[in-house]
Order: sequence, then C-alpha cells, then structure tokens
Amino acid sequence: MKKVSVYLLLILGIFISNETHAQRKTYVGLKSGYNLSSAYFFHSFNGSNIVTGLEGGYQGGIIAMNYIRHHIGLQAELLYTQKGWKQKFDNGEPDFITELDYIEIPLLVNLHTGKKQLHIYANAGCFAEFLVNVTQSTLPSDTGDQQFYPFDESRDHKFGYGFRGGAGAFYDFDFGTLMLESSFSFSLSNMLEPGSLSSGIPNTSNNLVFGVSIAYMFSFGEL
Repeated sequence: MKKVSVYLLLILGIFISNETHAQRKTYVGLKSGYNLSSAYFFHSFNGSNIVTGLEGGYQGGIIAMNYIRHHIGLQAELLYTQKGWKQKFDNGEPDFITELDYIEIPLLVNLHTGKKQLHIYANAGCFAEFLVNVTQSTLPSDTGDQQFYPFDESRDHKFGYGFRGGAGAFYDFDFGTLMLESSFSFSLSNMLEPGSLSSGIPNTSNNLVFGVSIAYMFSFGEL
C-alpha cells in the first residue's frame, strides 16, 4: 500500500505541476461506478469445461486527467475495484461466486473532441492491480464431471496487469466537471498459478470486466 501511495503522489504531482506551463489543463476528482465481470479459463492439454457467468461489483477512487493539446492527454486513476466470476454447475449445485478486490492503477491515453463545455472522448492503455481481499461462497458438495479450481490465496497471484479501454463524455460546469464513462478491461496476467501442466489447473485464467462510472472533477489551467 505504501508503494501505491507513492505512485499516486508522483502521478498527481506531475499532472498538477503541468498547470504552471502554457497549453495545459488538468482535471482531478473522485469517481465511482459498477462492474460486471467474468473469467476465461483454458488448459493447453485438457481444454476447459468451466462454465462462467457475470458477477457484479463496485469501483471507486481518484481520477486525474492532463491535456497537453486540445485533443490529446493522459488519464491516471487509483481505484478500489471488485472483480470476479460465477462458476455454474449442470447438476443443480448453486453457483460458486468468487470476488477479488484489488487496488488498481490504470494509465491511459485520452483522445477527445469538443472545444467548449461538452467533450466526447475515448481512451486506451494499461493497468496494474494488487489483490487486497478475496471472498468466495461455500464450496460445492458435488461438481459432477465439471472442472473446479477455486482461487487459493496461498497459491495464486496477487499482482496482475492488463489492457483497458473506454469511451464517454464530460461537461464543464461553473461548479466543476461531471464525467460519464463506460469501460472494458482484460487481464493479460493469469489469476491462477498452475504450477505444472500435470496439475490440471488452467494455465490460462483471465478476468474480463465491463464497467460504468461517474466522476466529479475540478480543473486547473486552460488550453
């Protein structure tokens, strides 16, 4: 957590310091939203018969944007975000729900159009994440013929990274800026640690997340 705080302070320091230069505009604020997430599992030899479904969760944290030109800038965030998945069984067992809570740091390139109050934008970039909490439902008594590999905190990965992209709009009011965004992220790192192919644990295990969020920001400087 100390490293995360240092990274955030460095990012915000760079963004806000740019205010003192011409042709810079910086936004800083808070955001919150909702996630729908699932997971993809595959084993190179055994394939996969793990059937997954969407699981809901929340996201919230700090956002900063810095525009270095009229239509291009950088967007950085520090979020507490909930991801996970449901595993569905075909023998009547209840869905097995896994919720993974992360501290996530996205860094994105932001392209927008509009020179007055309303701006439409798209962004794309990468993220790093640090696991802080795991919540899972009661283990099923019978999984039938289906593969079942729950997340194991003593074995599986606590650090991850991946791709994120999104689109949205923000509007500059006299009292601040409101932003609406929809996003999609996909983890390029694996959640599960297979150890070896003979273990049967999927050697590909990625999270995918659809998110919607709203942010309230203050701005400094102008283009």
